[in-house]
Amino acid sequence: MSDLNITAEPRTLVGRQVRQLRRNGLVPVVVYGRVDRPVNLQVDGPTLERALHHGGMSQLVQVAVSDGQQHNVLIRDIQRDPVTARLMHADFYAVSMTETQEADVALVAVGKPLVMAGNELILQNLDTITVEALPADIPASIEVDLSKLTHEHPILVSALVAPAGVTFLADADEVVFSMVASRVDAAEEEAEDVLEAGELAVEPEVIARGKDEDEDEDE
Repeated sequence: MSDLNITAEPRTLVGRQVRQLRRNGLVPVVVYGRVDRPVNLQVDGPTLERALHHGGMSQLVQVAVSDGQQHNVLIRDIQRDPVTARLMHADFYAVSMTETQEADVALVAVGKPLVMAGNELILQNLDTITVEALPADIPASIEVDLSKLTHEHPILVSALVAPAGVTFLADADEVVFSMVASRVDAAEEEAEDVLEAGELAVEPEVIARGKDEDEDEDE
């Protein structure tokens, strides 16, 4: 189970008044979902940033409010300042611990291909995967073993190992990681192919001229 925790205060400032909160390093938050009505809260900006950094956009977060309220939430949406990237607002979705939820979980590569020669590039075609699980079972990330990755055999969703209680909702045939030749290698191979083709085109002419010269000498 996730150990992400956030403390919060009830919020009375709404609308344009929330600018005052932001000036003081606080982030206005709305809790909705499994609550009787939306709840307005305010949380410390750096604390929320740390929770997000440790998987807060997919994992369960326990919110303790100073007035005694407790909420188990998934952070469904955040808004940032387009210039400073500072947190401006967050939506917390309150969940039931006995109902499965969908969440997008980060895919993280581990290890390296056993067969890799030259300057191949490893492409991550899928950054996150949608999972279904009870809130307590939603992982912070899914590890993807790259040891069996080759040019001929990309890693598909079907090869991923789901943690206990987790179901992948993505297409089993969707590519997660693939390996391709670098552009430099591809350009060099193309140049070599052109050169070889040119040499083959010239060779018959050289041989033909040799035969003509021999025939002239015989005559």
